[in-house]
Amino acid sequence: MKQKSLIYNAIFNFLYTGLNLLFPLITAPYVSRVLGASNLGQVNLATTIVSWFILFATYGTATYGVREIARARDDKEKRSTIFSELVVINAMLSFIVLIIYFLAIFNIPNFYNELPLYLIMSSSILLNMFAIDWYFQGIEEYRYITIRSAIFKSISLVCIFLFVSQPSHYVIYGLISVLATSLSGILNYIYSKKSVRMKFRGINPFRHFKGLNVFFFHTLIVSIYTNLDQILLGFFIDTKAVAFMNRSKVLINMAVTVSTAISNVTLPRASYYKDNDEEKFRYLLSAVPNYILWVTIPITVSFIVFSSKIMFILGGSEFLEAGVLLQVMSLTIICSPLSGYLQYQVLVASGKERIGLYVAVITSLISLTLNLILIPKIGILGAGFVQVLSELLAVSIRLYIAKYRLNYREIIFLNKSTITYLCASILMGGVMILISRSIQNIFLSFAVGILLGGIVYIFTLFILREKVTRFLFGKLFYRFKN
Repeated sequence: MKQKSLIYNAIFNFLYTGLNLLFPLITAPYVSRVLGASNLGQVNLATTIVSWFILFATYGTATYGVREIARARDDKEKRSTIFSELVVINAMLSFIVLIIYFLAIFNIPNFYNELPLYLIMSSSILLNMFAIDWYFQGIEEYRYITIRSAIFKSISLVCIFLFVSQPSHYVIYGLISVLATSLSGILNYIYSKKSVRMKFRGINPFRHFKGLNVFFFHTLIVSIYTNLDQILLGFFIDTKAVAFMNRSKVLINMAVTVSTAISNVTLPRASYYKDNDEEKFRYLLSAVPNYILWVTIPITVSFIVFSSKIMFILGGSEFLEAGVLLQVMSLTIICSPLSGYLQYQVLVASGKERIGLYVAVITSLISLTLNLILIPKIGILGAGFVQVLSELLAVSIRLYIAKYRLNYREIIFLNKSTITYLCASILMGGVMILISRSIQNIFLSFAVGILLGGIVYIFTLFILREKVTRFLFGKLFYRFKN
């Protein structure tokens, strides 16, 4: 298969990321005000519960599939065999998990009380068998993913404004959310026929389970320390607290998604280089952290400065009290992408995913213990502090292993460029605070602050002749010129 440009892939992944950012930014203010924090919290809680069932139905194929397809991308027959085997695994597990899900919602009072909502959510488990984004990522088909996402998000956006108009419509909102993310899988399967062949003879799905086990348990463990806090808040506090935590996590994940737009597209390339070109693999390892920090440091400062304004804009006055939580959790914007880079671009690409599993187990156990201690005592802020500590611990352990156990000494997080990003971000933050105090209108001060702050950040990096900035804009100007 023809190898696509990493820059080309990154541009489309940025566009894809932008769509994922734009959708909640448009819908969140409307949905929050129409449904209210409690009803929105019900949907958030149901989504979190269902995501755990989907985790079992997927069973690690989301990451494992990317790596295996990337390794076989030059052999269509081998690629078709792997594709068919993983699709069969997804289909079998989806049906099994769906049966268990129905048994749970009909026998657990908290779920049965919201039966219509949980029945609607079951469709996402059924449609999981068509969730083959891993295939398109493996062959680096980011253009298709971006266009497909734009179509389905546009349709769901129209549906939300047409059919969600009062608090009791939270079930309808849940239905639209599910269909927006799950129906695209059917289109995936149809489009995949252009480059791969589904077959049922000569395949052996069970040979993948040994490899999938590690990926599944890693995803499961990570889900424990990233999602369990919402369930604990739902039981120990209330659904309003769940809504606050969910909204903070959505915003944090949006920022993390932006910062990983470049590093995510390097997973299939890193897997390919690891088997074919060690020198290029090591160069990729050394280059990616600077791109991540180039984005994450200024975004973190922006979140800290504008946390209350962001919460008000997206949720109204009812969400203002969650501003402090967002400030606390914003520190994970730096840690989470670096941890993900170390796990997927380093450990997984090197075939050392089992080490990442052990790290996840340690982190999740500490996270669970701290959540059980802090949530009953200090509530939602306790969950926020635990999230930050968990991510910091995960990235620290993985960095130590990558540098000193696997001997990837090229990986450096703290260097001259990092100091430059930090200084430029502090200057940017000062400008944002000044604008925030000068302009009383929340919407206007936020928009002007982000715009001028971003200009100050980029301009400062240009003045300091920072290499990532010069490279990115050099590429941009070259593309524009030609």
